[in-house]
Amino acid sequence: MTVSYANRFQDPTAVAAYDAQEYGTGSYSSRVWQWQRPVVEQLLRDFRAQRPGPMRLLDFACGTGRVLAAVAPLVNQAVGVDISAGMATVARTKCPSAEVRVGNILTEPALLPEKNFDVISCFRFVLNAEPDLRRRVLRRLRAALAADGQLLVNVHGNAHSLRHPAIAWKRRRTAAPDAMLNEMTPGEAREMLRAAGFVVVRQFGFGILPPTFYRTPLRGLAEAVDRSLAGDHWWRNTAIDLLFVCRRDNK
Repeated sequence: MTVSYANRFQDPTAVAAYDAQEYGTGSYSSRVWQWQRPVVEQLLRDFRAQRPGPMRLLDFACGTGRVLAAVAPLVNQAVGVDISAGMATVARTKCPSAEVRVGNILTEPALLPEKNFDVISCFRFVLNAEPDLRRRVLRRLRAALAADGQLLVNVHGNAHSLRHPAIAWKRRRTAAPDAMLNEMTPGEAREMLRAAGFVVVRQFGFGILPPTFYRTPLRGLAEAVDRSLAGDHWWRNTAIDLLFVCRRDNK
């Protein structure tokens, strides 16, 4: 049975497992975030240096507040939105300076009345959501972004990465569709963003070697290689986790 994005983290047990396992100490996802976080922070500093006045940020699908906790100190106002009340509760404990809202931005217009966020971040949503949902959400986020604002969106499963064979094998052995096995190529991601009214201005990549290496005696070497190649490099189209910096297409 397929679990929809809206229902995936309504169970408190699922929320606790996500925080403790997916981003637990030593997990592959936590390593990716170690490489990704300084890039995100520098992007915000650079963007802020180009713009006078206060900066407002929306972290959509903020989950338990991993990204929100990192970026909130760098802006004047930080707002997190998530459809899971359990996720939001954890996020509030991590980000006391941020406003965390709960609900569905597509069916509750009052949840997100703003139209002038300077930065919107959207991490680990695209692949977890159904295709129609992701399209509608991205269009809604575009409406909430200032005309000269910036969208930071990641795709945490690149179909052109070395992780792909393992995912393809697991998908063949799984009877029901599983969002955790979803992938997207860089070209598909760019087309998705273009269709939603965005232009990609920069791309970063994180994690070249597949997670399997981190479960072997080669994990130290794998981490050294991936750390050295993280960011805006010519390997980025083959990285497992992709980060796109976008602006609105105001044509």
